[in-house]
Amino acid sequence: MNLARCLEGLDEAIAAADSLGIDTTAAKTVRALANERVRFPSDVYVLALVGGTGVGKSSLLNALAGANVSAASARRPTTSEAVAWLPAEKRAEVAELIAWLGVTQVHEHATDRLGPVAVLDLPDTDSIAADHRARVDALLPRVDAVAWVVDPQKYSDDVAHTDYLRTWGPRIARQIVVLNRADLLPAGDAGRVREDLRSR
Repeated sequence: MNLARCLEGLDEAIAAADSLGIDTTAAKTVRALANERVRFPSDVYVLALVGGTGVGKSSLLNALAGANVSAASARRPTTSEAVAWLPAEKRAEVAELIAWLGVTQVHEHATDRLGPVAVLDLPDTDSIAADHRARVDALLPRVDAVAWVVDPQKYSDDVAHTDYLRTWGPRIARQIVVLNRADLLPAGDAGRVREDLRSR
């Protein structure tokens, strides 16, 4: 099924729900966002690194980049604004999309290891700064894929599971949970942590 047909189906579902008196506010918000998103034709898709404070989102992006593109620090919270890392050859093509996402910190790369992927390092989902979480919540419906980043200390945090994985997981088609720093676990523990994650 192509995108146009999916959007037609959503319009039909909204119209049917409206005729039955069912609240369609959330569906109409999704439809409006989809309508905006399709204005940016490109083969680039946006992958967001999402997770709690200190799980290593910025360090993960820096490792992918092979350079310091997002500040990583023991000071919390470190990332207050989303940071984008994208292919230099696609910069002009995705400029309007990045602006629509509200991302102003943009770093380019010349590698083709990740193909046409723009990676975003988002603020913390459990930050003491409330506006950080608000930024994440505003961006999640606009990105194409999510890597939920957890670590051995915070993989079972309630905020990660209740507020994000259970709430947003069913709404996002392309997603993965990344157990960062698994190499720091004693032998055999990484498998147990992964199984515990799957059981949640």
